[in-house]
Amino acid sequence: MTTPASYRDKNEWRLARQDGLGGSNASEVVGISPWRTPMDVYLEKTGELKPEELSWRMRWGNIGEAVAADLYAGETGRKIRQQPLRRHPEYPFLIANVDRQILAGTAGVTSTGCLEIKSPSLGNYSKMKARGLPDYAVIQLQHYLGVLGYSWGSFAIFNPEDGPPIHFDMEADQGLIADLFEREIKFWTEHVVPRIPPPMEPTSKPLDIPQVEGELITVDSDEWVKAATEFREARELKDTATELEETAKAKVQELMHRDELHAAEVPGLVRFYYKWMTGNTKWKETAAALAREAQLSVDDFIVKGEGFKRFSTYLLKGSRED
Repeated sequence: MTTPASYRDKNEWRLARQDGLGGSNASEVVGISPWRTPMDVYLEKTGELKPEELSWRMRWGNIGEAVAADLYAGETGRKIRQQPLRRHPEYPFLIANVDRQILAGTAGVTSTGCLEIKSPSLGNYSKMKARGLPDYAVIQLQHYLGVLGYSWGSFAIFNPEDGPPIHFDMEADQGLIADLFEREIKFWTEHVVPRIPPPMEPTSKPLDIPQVEGELITVDSDEWVKAATEFREARELKDTATELEETAKAKVQELMHRDELHAAEVPGLVRFYYKWMTGNTKWKETAAALAREAQLSVDDFIVKGEGFKRFSTYLLKGSRED
């Protein structure tokens, strides 16, 4: 059974987190975090690296957590509550500080789970929504499930510009958790405790991390590849044709300007018009009413659009040989 902890203040809670490896540390220790390395974790846990100052993005994550949790509960019907930091019963330096506990007995939930919430930027949120959870997020939740002994958890992402949070439910992967814990235990006992820095390059083979898909599903059957290839080739031909047409159009306009023509026809091919058009008069009735009221000329109120040259073409039936 995991051991709960209570703290007098935020500073005491921070010290407790420093005295162990949490979910976010898990991906850092195994070398798949996009932000921090195993060396960063080592320096932090040994006290050689000052705690990172909270950026606005981190502060927003803390602020958005409560909002996202309430929205998650409302959207799913699941009952949730806050849960204190807990430690693994056998390896107390493996800790879980989850955002919420999901209670069994509501909305079809048959066993207790944990909820992790992230409030990423709109760009990262959109990427996760489309392509699913990145490996570091999967590892974070699997770490929590291993420490808590839960069989499942939920990972929610929230950006208010897109609406309510979306979530990904995930079952505990016991094989992955065992492999992950083996590496975390080794990191703590062979590096942090004896104060021996970890190697700069990873020495273990990559973890077998399950893919958690988003709404964008990868399809690669022969039928899909053929259809996509034909579409792409057609689009490229269309773009090329558009470029050629623009080049030809510029050449015709140049010839019409040179020959001082506003209408020209190449027999059996195309008829061209290149005319000066006067701008449209806007708000004519309103201008007239304002002029009458002010006893002034209507020209003082009429809004006239700028003139422009209109180029139009008509393809002729037949050919020059007909």
